[in-house]
Amino acid sequence: MTRRWGKAGVPLTDAETRRNDARRNKTAAERVLADQRTYREWRAGKVVPWRITLALDSHALYGPEVDEACGAAEPDVDMWEAGTRYPTWEQLKKLAKLTMVTPGFFMIRPAELLPAQTSMQFHRIGGERAEWRQPPPVLLFTPEAIAETVRGAD
Repeated sequence: MTRRWGKAGVPLTDAETRRNDARRNKTAAERVLADQRTYREWRAGKVVPWRITLALDSHALYGPEVDEACGAAEPDVDMWEAGTRYPTWEQLKKLAKLTMVTPGFFMIRPAELLPAQTSMQFHRIGGERAEWRQPPPVLLFTPEAIAETVRGAD
C-alpha cells in the first residue's frame, strides 16, 4: 500500500486510506450511473439548444474551429444552436469538454422567466438595455433532427 498524506503532511493511517479509496470508488460508480442517465436523456432528445449557445458564448467560442473541435463540419454547431440538427453523443461529449461542463449541463431546462421578461433589465448599471431584448432562446430541437441523429446511433 502506498503512503498517502493527509492534512499538513501528516500521513494517513491504513484505515483512512482504505476509507478514502472506497469513497473514490463510490464516486466513480456514481459518475458511471450519471453518464448512463445523461446518455438516456440525450437519446430521448432532451438536449436544449439554448444551453449550447450559453456554453459557447460564456467562453467566447465561435467559428469553424468550434465545429472542428466538436468533431462536426461547418455549419453543424450553428444548426445545433438553431435546433435543426441534433449533435451525436460523441459530439456532445466533445462540446462539453471544450466548454468545461458535463454533458448533463446541456439537458438542464431553463427557468421559466428570462432576464428580459423581468425587472432585472432595469437594474443594469450603464450599458444599453437593448441587449436584453434579444430574440427568445431556442429551447427545443425539431423532432426530425432528433430522430435523424438518434436513429443513426442504434
